[in-house]
Amino acid sequence: MSLVPLALLLPHGRADETVVALRAEGALTLAALRLRVAQGAAALRRRQARRVLLATEDAADFLVALLAILHAGATAVMPPNAQAGTLAGLAAEADLLLTAPPVGEAAAALAPLDAEACRLEFFTSGSTGDRKRLGKTLAQLQREVAVLEALWGERLGAAPVLGMVSHQHIFGLTFRLLWPVMAGRPFAAHNHFAWESLVAAMPGPAVAVVSPAHLARLEGLKPLPAGRTPVAIFTAGAPVKRTVAQQCGALLGVLPTEIFGSTETGAIAWRQQNAEEVPWQALPGTELTIRDGGLLDIRSPNLAPGEVCNSADRVELVPGGFRFAGRADSIVKVEGKRVSLTALEAELAALPEVAEAALAMRDGTLGALVVLQPAARAALKAGGQFRFERRLRQALATSHEPSALPRVWRFLPALPLDGMGKRDRLALEALLAEAAPREPILTALRPGDRAVELDLALPSTLHWFRGHFPDFAILPGVVQLHWVVAYAQRHLGIAVPASSAQVKFRRPIRPDETLTLSLSVLAGRLSFAYRRGGETCSSGTLVLPA
Repeated sequence: MSLVPLALLLPHGRADETVVALRAEGALTLAALRLRVAQGAAALRRRQARRVLLATEDAADFLVALLAILHAGATAVMPPNAQAGTLAGLAAEADLLLTAPPVGEAAAALAPLDAEACRLEFFTSGSTGDRKRLGKTLAQLQREVAVLEALWGERLGAAPVLGMVSHQHIFGLTFRLLWPVMAGRPFAAHNHFAWESLVAAMPGPAVAVVSPAHLARLEGLKPLPAGRTPVAIFTAGAPVKRTVAQQCGALLGVLPTEIFGSTETGAIAWRQQNAEEVPWQALPGTELTIRDGGLLDIRSPNLAPGEVCNSADRVELVPGGFRFAGRADSIVKVEGKRVSLTALEAELAALPEVAEAALAMRDGTLGALVVLQPAARAALKAGGQFRFERRLRQALATSHEPSALPRVWRFLPALPLDGMGKRDRLALEALLAEAAPREPILTALRPGDRAVELDLALPSTLHWFRGHFPDFAILPGVVQLHWVVAYAQRHLGIAVPASSAQVKFRRPIRPDETLTLSLSVLAGRLSFAYRRGGETCSSGTLVLPA
């Protein structure tokens, strides 16, 4: 399929009836996109908007708004998600917030864009958690798409693109939205949060854009029959374990194509784990060199002309590409000794008792946050935490000095993740700091239209389990209401008094369980439900202030 630069798509693009996006209410055609963008751009010019904060849940609405911003000559500022707290924190970064496409009257025909002048800005937390603003031109994004299409376009053909990652992040924006639009493939406007719904929505062979966290949650999915398997599965954000990649191939009929890169660089390398120790291969046009300390320097079409990105990625060059050896900024000093958090995490995760592990520093103390295998959870309960900690420390002491090992241990039902499926470092540090945490671990967040779903893991160390029926610990109802109010404020931007609640408690909530909390606003009320699997533990409504 021929590639049409986004800068030329609306003035000189494909036929009017070309389907751009698939939506439940009907397909978005190129003609409809052209009209809505022209009207929106005219409305933004009348408002003299120069910097526009853009956050929508629907990817088709996002495309309309993004093109309207660029055709109006403004800068598109991209928050990492559309949550109320995030948008409030970034309000000073722009002079206008769009959560839906701008609406205007009929406008003149659209002229081609100057791709080098069109600017988008992203935010990344980097290694410290501090917010960092990064600028990209439309030309850079178009060059990246051209490389992807040259490498995989023939294989993908006209297959539609479905996603399980947000278009607010650069990976989702590029792979789930910009690439299909420029290549003439339709993309699904709705973002899926479960494999079952994505598979059900696939109109035959399709392209799936997912996170490593989604790939790690394939259990229970039945193998897809021939003719229903995806054409390709793209993933980015963290390396995928080979066992997970092989499981994906067995169930979905195709190995995931892993993308190596960052917000700064875009996609720079890829791999498909069809054998042991498959190296990462640089994408065409990308030049990778190694500087002192084994750190990766990157020259890429995705960067500004002549720019070199001095990354903190430690790599080892091998025949056919490179191996990733962790981040240099994950080196910390413990009692004067240098410790690689990446290497120690890998050793801890490789122990037979451990399912997942993360390390974090808090006030100079190294701590381990560990998700145990089922048998090990039983051993922890039977022998006590002190003995179990000593057992894991002794296993690590064969290759590390005792002073360089974790001093604080937290055994959790799950590790907290951010919107891209990466480990949330700030949340890990907060868990490390609290001897008895007062909030559950947020493992997934699914925003919707005036609604949100949160997956919450409840460790047995939770403060609220202490003393509440010592022989049968349960989560108090008042705490459940407190969390409803807090999460509604945090993620929906609404304040609601707990005193206005009507609640029905059906099943006790116990330690080490994982729940889904659903919040939705309708007709002046906030409805909520805590569910465990297919059963409802509690539900109710709270009246919103007039």
